[in-house]
Amino acid sequence: MKLDFDINNIRKNNIELLDCQIDLILRSLEFYAYSYQFIYSRKGKCEDKEENLRISLVTDTYHQILNEYNNQNFKSSINEFLQGFKNNSKKIA
Repeated sequence: MKLDFDINNIRKNNIELLDCQIDLILRSLEFYAYSYQFIYSRKGKCEDKEENLRISLVTDTYHQILNEYNNQNFKSSINEFLQGFKNNSKKIA
């Protein structure tokens, strides 16, 4: 796999996924990183720029997806709590 990025044409994308889809993507990235490190590693050979870029891209993507997922779940939990708090306040008043 040759990684040749045209930095002038990089776009930010927003995708809505189900929890199970996010889980699948994260597990796939973990498996790829594990396979690359332990199964396909070239012992005794120096990694080139492309190999370093590939594993860095996988690692960064994994952490970005995980952080966004955790942030969304945290926001969702707070919104549910606040909605429940507002509903209980109306019942008391």
